[in-house]
Amino acid sequence: MPGSRHGGTHVAPFGLLPVRGLHPRARAARGLAGPWRQDGSGAVGEAGQWVHAPVRGHGLAKTQPVADVAAQVGEHDTRLWRFIRHYVDEARLYEDYTGVEAIGIDETSRKGHRYITVVADLTGRNVVCVVPGKDSNTVKEFARDFMDHNGDPDRVSPVTCGMSPGFAKGIRERLPHAHRIIDEFHVIKHANEAVDKVGKAEAGDRPVPRNTKYVWLSTEAGLTDPQLEVKRNLAKQRLKTARACGMRETLQDIYADSASRMEAEAGFKSLCSWMMHSRLEPMQALARQFRRHWDDILACFDHPYTNAILEGLNSIIQHVKTRARGFRNMDYFSTMIYLTCGKLDLKTVTA
Repeated sequence: MPGSRHGGTHVAPFGLLPVRGLHPRARAARGLAGPWRQDGSGAVGEAGQWVHAPVRGHGLAKTQPVADVAAQVGEHDTRLWRFIRHYVDEARLYEDYTGVEAIGIDETSRKGHRYITVVADLTGRNVVCVVPGKDSNTVKEFARDFMDHNGDPDRVSPVTCGMSPGFAKGIRERLPHAHRIIDEFHVIKHANEAVDKVGKAEAGDRPVPRNTKYVWLSTEAGLTDPQLEVKRNLAKQRLKTARACGMRETLQDIYADSASRMEAEAGFKSLCSWMMHSRLEPMQALARQFRRHWDDILACFDHPYTNAILEGLNSIIQHVKTRARGFRNMDYFSTMIYLTCGKLDLKTVTA
């Protein structure tokens, strides 16, 4: 049975407090909400019900900042965080990754340069591991956690990820049979960053009008008529940014239209030549980056894993980040990623 036990008393992962082994009166005295409080009486009872909301399908834990819910039920948010983390950690102990063989790796940051790495099962379409940092050690920590859940690092292949040298090193060292793929999601993300750099450099002392960044980073097909008019007017004023956008859109067309790896390679060669002759330093740097990772980028066209898996999970994680004012540390952020993207069976630990 997962978890630690001392004399038959279950020890919760937060603070090593004996939870289920406490006498009911002791639980009430400590004000600890949990499965033992089913009457829903008082603020603590409300908190206990809120913790179970995701299991019942209400999903408050997944949709509202914890600080807001704490105010609603009259509890301190630290106490609610303790409940959430307890149930998430307990549920993770039951996760079994025996059949996981295809994974995706992505990094995200919160409050500046505080990064975490998220590992997803590309077949199950769920997050299996969240690790602080974004270097080779994060892959090492993932491999250790993976084995703790019956996963076999030797069976992992393919691995979709970005162009991080740290990830590449970690994959070589810890996932010996993995075939690395730099997927469309990460390639387009790098292209968007390059376009953004061109736009900022061209803006100079004339800031780009508010709320137009989305217009630059979207294809014409994805824009409304008013947005399309804004983009075309901006293109007349900012010719360099317009050219960079054209290169990014050509890149998207390669992914959308290429029927084979050979066809995609021809498209990439033509695009890289255009970027290198553009005199736009961010786009030239992007072309050099493509050439350094040529085979891993083209490997994307040999495998069936779609861009939508990582993109969909990333969208949820970005939504979690917008509610980050309820998170006081990165552990809370990781907990919410597991809760929203991990497909955890919370009924196992709350029934």
